[in-house]
Amino acid sequence: MVTRDDVREARLRAAQSHAALLGDRSACVMAKNGTPFPAGKYWEGQTAALGELLRASGDDLTAEASRLRDVWVRRPVPGNPREAESYRAGGVDALASFAD
Repeated sequence: MVTRDDVREARLRAAQSHAALLGDRSACVMAKNGTPFPAGKYWEGQTAALGELLRASGDDLTAEASRLRDVWVRRPVPGNPREAESYRAGGVDALASFAD
């Protein structure tokens, strides 16, 4: 059974991976400069998707992860196509790890 603590720990790991990859660079500054950063978007997508899962109102997080995974597969993501696909892939992968 998936617990909120499990999801919190996974979200923390994703956020730490994102921060480690960025080093001392700001993702906002990189985006404004037009610097593509698909690897960073992957971890950002994981962090965002797991945050959504934590905010889900249901008690069955496995079912919620499955539902959200399907939403993320279809969700349009604006911006650079490579970065958008990386962001989506990160979210889908994170949710799939908790889905049934």
